Amino acid sequence: MDDIGAGAQPHCPNDDIVMRDIPGGWLCPDCGHVQQARDVEMPPEFDGPDIHER
Repeated sequence: MDDIGAGAQPHCPNDDIVMRDIPGGWLCPDCGHVQQARDVEMPPEFDGPDIHER
């Protein structure tokens, strides 16, 4: 699944079909293989002054 980092749609490891987006991952429309999305570390929330505060 090297292509995920490049922004490409992943391919099924079983039959090399382009997988479709589903909530939380991807699904192969041919064989039904499901690939779960990797956990993503969210950036910290901004804890500073508002743009309108001076």
